[in-house]
Amino acid sequence: MSKRNGSVMRAIAAAGTALACCLALSACSSPLGLPTKGAVQTFAPAQQQTRRVYTNPEGPSDDAQPETIVKGFYDAMPAGVQSDGYHVARQFLTPSASSDWDGDTAAVVYEGTPDFRRRANTMGAPQGAESSLIVEVELQVVGSLDEHGLYRPEDGTKTRKLAYTLIKTKGQWRISSLDGGVVISSADFEQVFRQVSVYQVAASGRQLVPDVRWLSWRNWRTQAVKEVLDDVPDWLSGAVRGSVTGGTTLAVDSVPLKDSTITVQLTQGIGTLTAEDRAILVHRIRLTLGDGNTEYALKVTGDGVDYSDADAEVKLSTEQPSVSVYTLTGGHVVSLASSSPLRVGEVPGYDDAKGFAFHSAGGAVLRADGIVECLEKDGSACGRMFDGDAMSAVAAGLDGEIWAVADNGRALYVSRNRKESEIQLPWLAAGDVITALAVSPEGERLALAVSGEERNGVLMIGVARDGNDEVTGLSRTPITVSVARNVGMLTFYNDLNLVYATAPNDEDRHQEAWRQVAPGPAQVQRLPDATVVSMASGQISLYRRLAVLDDAGIVRSVSGSLDGSWSIADSQVTALGVQ
Repeated sequence: MSKRNGSVMRAIAAAGTALACCLALSACSSPLGLPTKGAVQTFAPAQQQTRRVYTNPEGPSDDAQPETIVKGFYDAMPAGVQSDGYHVARQFLTPSASSDWDGDTAAVVYEGTPDFRRRANTMGAPQGAESSLIVEVELQVVGSLDEHGLYRPEDGTKTRKLAYTLIKTKGQWRISSLDGGVVISSADFEQVFRQVSVYQVAASGRQLVPDVRWLSWRNWRTQAVKEVLDDVPDWLSGAVRGSVTGGTTLAVDSVPLKDSTITVQLTQGIGTLTAEDRAILVHRIRLTLGDGNTEYALKVTGDGVDYSDADAEVKLSTEQPSVSVYTLTGGHVVSLASSSPLRVGEVPGYDDAKGFAFHSAGGAVLRADGIVECLEKDGSACGRMFDGDAMSAVAAGLDGEIWAVADNGRALYVSRNRKESEIQLPWLAAGDVITALAVSPEGERLALAVSGEERNGVLMIGVARDGNDEVTGLSRTPITVSVARNVGMLTFYNDLNLVYATAPNDEDRHQEAWRQVAPGPAQVQRLPDATVVSMASGQISLYRRLAVLDDAGIVRSVSGSLDGSWSIADSQVTALGVQ
C-alpha cells in the first residue's frame, strides 16, 4: 500500500499478506476507506519493503570535476537517509567537513533537475589546498523538514540556490563547506522518509491527536521515541498536553526490532513519574511505533525495570467513530450511509442553501443570505444561530457541534449543545480572510483555507477543549500545510489525509485539487468532469468515501485510492454536509 495515502503498518513483503495488514487497520487510519466491521487480524509492525527502492550510490571517481563531485554527493544523500547513514555521501567531503556536517538536522525537498554551475571563490584557496571554487546548485524547492521531521511546503515556482565550497588537494576535488541537512528530490522523498504519527493526548484527556512527522527510514523508531519524549509543536500548543517525562530519555541511541519485539530502553526518569503519567507515556510510545495499533510485542524498560504493561488500563484509542454524509435534496435531509439514499427529515424552503451540516440529532443550514438556521433531527427549523449574524461557511465538528466563518472571514464561531461562542484569530494578517474550514475527526484540529496579502493556502491549528469537550480556544499559531491559492473547499478524508480544491475561476471554470497526509507533500486529486462546489467525506456503504457536489446538483463519490471511478450518490442536491 502506498505510504502517501495514510499511516500504514509496515508489514510482510508478500502482496497477499500486505493486503491482510491493510484490512487490519482501524477506520481512522485506513487510507483506502476499507470496511471496519467484522473479524480482523492485526500484524506486528514489521517493516514493509515491497514499495521501497534501495539505491547503492558510488563514491567519487578519481579526477572527478567539481560539478561531478557535488552531483555525486546529491546522488548519495538519499541512501544516507534511508539506509547507509551517509557512509558514501561523506566520501565527497573533506575530513573536516565530514566531521562537522550532520545530515539529520533538516531536509530540503525539490522537484525537477538540479542545475550545477561553478563560479570563482573570491576568498581564495585555504592553506594547504591547491585551488578552491564554489559550485552553486539551483533548485525548484517544494518543501522542507526541520530537525523534528515537521514538513512545511514552499512555493515551487521560485528557485533557490545552494552553494558548496570545494577545494582541491592531491589532485582531487572535495566539498569543504556546506550547510547541515540533506537535499532530496520529491521522487525520493517517500522512499527515504517515513510518515510517523507521534500520538499526542488532547488537553481534554479524551482524545488522541496524530502529530504527523517524516523521519528517516534507517532509524525512524529511535527518532519517533525521541519525539514522543520531546515538547509538542507550536501549532498544537494548548490543544494537547505537554509531554510529562520526568527527564526521561533514551538510555541507548537505538530502538531495535528483534524476533518481532520492539525494545525501548529508557533512563530511570520513567520510574519517578506517577503511575498515570507513566501509563500515558508508555501508551503514546506504543501507538506511535505501531502506527496507531497496539497489538504487537513492545518491551519498555527504565533503569532495568520492565514497564511494558504500564498502560494496560489506558483506554485511549486511535479509532474514530463512523461519520455519515448527508445531502439537502429537494426539501429533504437525505442520508447517504447506504447504497440507497434514505430520507431522514423534511427541510422546506432552502433550495438555494450555501452550506449544510447535519448529524443524527440535527444540524444547521447556511442560507443564501448568510444566516445560519438551526435544524432539528427531523429537519424542522429551530431558530437562527450566532445571533442572526451573517456567515460565509459552516462545517460540522466533534459530536455534532457546528462551526462557522464570519461573513468578513475574520473570526470563527462554534455552537455546541446550543451554547455559542466566538473565536478571534489574532495571528490573521490584516488583509487575510478565511474562505473555508474543516474539523478533524477527533475534533482537535482545524484546517482553514486562507486567502490574502500575507498568506495564501491551507493552515492547520489545534483546538483546545476542556474536560467536557467544550471549545476553549485555539493554539497560539497555525502551521501552513499548503501554499495552493484560491482554495475554496476542503475536508478531512480521515484522521491523517486532507483533501482540498480551488474554487472554480470565472473564465473556464478550471479547478485543481490535492490530497495529502497533513502536514506533508501534496499530490494531485482527480475530480469528476464537472464544476465542484463543495466536498465532504464519510461512510457510504461501509466504505470511507470522498463525496463532491457539482453545480448541477449531483453528488458523486469515490473510495479506495481516491483515484478510482466516481459514482453518482444522489441527484438534484442543494447542499452537501457531513456529520
